[in-house]
This record gives sequence, C-alpha cells and structure tokens, in this order.
Amino acid sequence: MRPLLPLVAACALLSGCNGVPTAFNQDPVYDQAILVHSGGPLPYLLMGTAVQWNEDYAVTVKHIPYVPGAVYQGQGDVQFFRHKANGVPVWRTYRPGEAVTAVGYNSLYMSVKGSGHALPAMVRLDTKEGNVMYGTHDGPTAKGMSGGPVFAEDGKVVGITVAFLTRSDLAAIKRPDLADQPRVSIFMPYAQIKREWNRYLAQAKPVASETSQVASR
Repeated sequence: MRPLLPLVAACALLSGCNGVPTAFNQDPVYDQAILVHSGGPLPYLLMGTAVQWNEDYAVTVKHIPYVPGAVYQGQGDVQFFRHKANGVPVWRTYRPGEAVTAVGYNSLYMSVKGSGHALPAMVRLDTKEGNVMYGTHDGPTAKGMSGGPVFAEDGKVVGITVAFLTRSDLAAIKRPDLADQPRVSIFMPYAQIKREWNRYLAQAKPVASETSQVASR
C-alpha cells in the first residue's frame, strides 16, 4: 500500500489555477492531448492529461497515481504508460523567450489552453530528484492540465505541464528572481523526458547471461 503523503501531494499539485486558460473546440495540433485518470484503489478520483511519446507509449506526470498501463516512473515528475497511437507529435528542445501554449483538460473535462512565453529560468522542485531541472513559462495553467503537452508555435511539443508556483512557493525554493513574473508555470522539458525514457529503456533491456554470450560465439 502506498503512503498517504504522495496522494495528498498529488491533490495539491492538481488543484487550483494561476490564471484563466481558454477553452477551445477542435484543433489539429492541440487535440493531441490525452485525458487520463487514476486507477487501482483510486479509480477516476484524480484526472489529468497526457501526450503521446511514441507509437506505443504516452507520457504524463507521476503525481497522478495508479495510471492504467504505467510501466515506469522517472526520477522527476514523469511516468510512461502503454498507449497505442497511429500518429505521434514531433518533440524538440524549447528555446527561452519563444511563445508556448500549454494544453490539457480542466476539471470540467473541457479542452483548455494557456499561452505565454518560455522563461530563461529553470527550477529544481525537489532535492530528492537529484539534478532534475524544470522549465518555466508565464502562461496560465489549471487543475487537470498536469501531464499535458506544451507546444511551441511550430506545433512541436517542448515538454509537459507539471505544476505552477505561487509567490510563497518561489520563496520556499529561494527563487526571488521569478517573484516579479505575473505567473510561473512549470513544465518538464523534452530533454529531461528523453533522459527519463532512456533510463526506462536501460532498465527494461534484458541482460544477456554469460551462458548465452558463450553460446553465441
């Protein structure tokens, strides 16, 4: 049984908003966001968003617990789960200052988006995560958007939404340099997601035994 504290933290991360994301009906790019729910002992209690990573797996945040099909939870706030798809978005590294749009589902299950610009600052949210660094932008995000894609203007995905930081949060992590921003939304950049994926592949790859190595010579 998992401890209660991570579940409480999940509720906190998924709650509230730092602005007013706008609703949209259909969009050939933004419609790549995937609605996800918690499963297991908390079926449909928590919801969030995901995006396809490759043809066989999608990616979301790990503070959504018990996601069906989950295969790996990363060092940072990210997890991969089995999810087949015919189409996959193009991913790339973000550039500070470029326009970005966070996309996801709100608590009313409406498709919403929040636009802003990628900030040059990166933040470390938890020292227990080691050297995991998150990107920042000044667009609005809301409950339910966690795990959803962050798009650049060219339609490519540059990361996934993780959370947003209040002024008290910024003080707690000693980042006064961000205090003057109208809002600070946090996303895990593509480069970090790729590192986490490579960790999963390294863990999942079977190690050949000495016997099989000798037999193959």
